[in-house]
Amino acid sequence: MKEKTLVRDKFYFFGSRAHDDDIYFGVPGRNRTHTWSRISPAEGAHMLGVPNMILVSSDGDPVPFSSEAYCYMESFCRMKNVLWSVVGSCGFRSMREEEFICELAEKYPNVTGAYIDDMFVGDDLFGDGKTDSREEEFTQKIIDIRNKLNKSSRPLELWATCYVKDVEKFSAKMYDPIDVIAVWNMNTDDITKLEEDIQTYEKLLPQKRKVLGIYLYDYKKGASVSKELMEIQCEKGLKWLKEGRIEGMVFLTNCVMGIGLESEYWLRDWIDKVGDEEL
Repeated sequence: MKEKTLVRDKFYFFGSRAHDDDIYFGVPGRNRTHTWSRISPAEGAHMLGVPNMILVSSDGDPVPFSSEAYCYMESFCRMKNVLWSVVGSCGFRSMREEEFICELAEKYPNVTGAYIDDMFVGDDLFGDGKTDSREEEFTQKIIDIRNKLNKSSRPLELWATCYVKDVEKFSAKMYDPIDVIAVWNMNTDDITKLEEDIQTYEKLLPQKRKVLGIYLYDYKKGASVSKELMEIQCEKGLKWLKEGRIEGMVFLTNCVMGIGLESEYWLRDWIDKVGDEEL
């Protein structure tokens, strides 16, 4: 008998170290009751009822093969699927990520792939300080990551963050080694233009699998994403998920949770309402 697929099975949680975004909060402000967050990645996913995890390193933390990294992985014991960043925030790499992810996949059956975050930092892929558009070199770097992941004893997927403002800077060929594109737009004022955003990706990468990234916090404005805008993006994402235009939704992040954001409260209730619908 085929196992049922529920809506929440297609939800992923974007996790990073606790306190990572405290610098953005300052003093308590509109729709916020606390000045910092103590929520870990596993706690954030549990609070929302999301069963899949994307763990993204920040400034190289957690370090591959460190005790801290293994402790994070142990905390994901109830996650259905776990992806671990092979490129962290702001393009940081230690150059040992692929080896570490392959080792994790040997020990933990729920490790299903790797994640490239901040694929574009301006035009600066992988944060090496060079801002010219070197597509051939960039493509080779992604191919190298893919080849190293292929040394795993079982297949691992490669996902990548891609911002709307950057997607058309390079040809479709550069994205060939990537299995899933995560569609992100940090400008919350553009949430009402989500249809235009997804069409941009569909035009350039019609065969590429896609997931929709959802921010809970507006980093530019220093405030919660409003309940109205949360509803627009989440309902649109759910519609696309049911239509097969996207394969999932990613919610960012634990280090803006537990501080009283109205977006978090709204999202908890929304996932409770739609999460157990059958696809």
